[in-house]
Amino acid sequence: MVTRLVVDLLGELNLNVREIHSRKPQSYRTRVSDEFRKSKGLILVTSDVSARGVDYPDVTLVVQVGLPADREQYIHRLGRTGRRGKEGHGILLLAPWEEFFLATAKDLPIGKALVPSVDPDTKKKVERALSNVEMKNKEAAY
Repeated sequence: MVTRLVVDLLGELNLNVREIHSRKPQSYRTRVSDEFRKSKGLILVTSDVSARGVDYPDVTLVVQVGLPADREQYIHRLGRTGRRGKEGHGILLLAPWEEFFLATAKDLPIGKALVPSVDPDTKKKVERALSNVEMKNKEAAY
């Protein structure tokens, strides 16, 4: 699962991170959701299980990794941010072969941007962290 890969990577970078997805028991998902709502410094990595019907107040950024099933799914994922009139932003990370999705959402305010350059020290930290992630979790992500 992509969630496990991202959680492992961010954890290796010493970030405070939790995950929610459909393979976790409901009691776990509820506990982590409550923890996320109360925390100011927690990163939540979630699958589409949180895309609809879940309110996370004060979320200011949603990063979507990978192609949504359709434009409605994109909108629902993004809907976790900018709630109740608050400011919010979204980033959609697509591989080159997934960029066809942009044509299906051309009426939405989506701007295409190049991957920003990363300083060498940060790049080394991320590469080191990724090398510590178990291979089975890397393989299961795609």
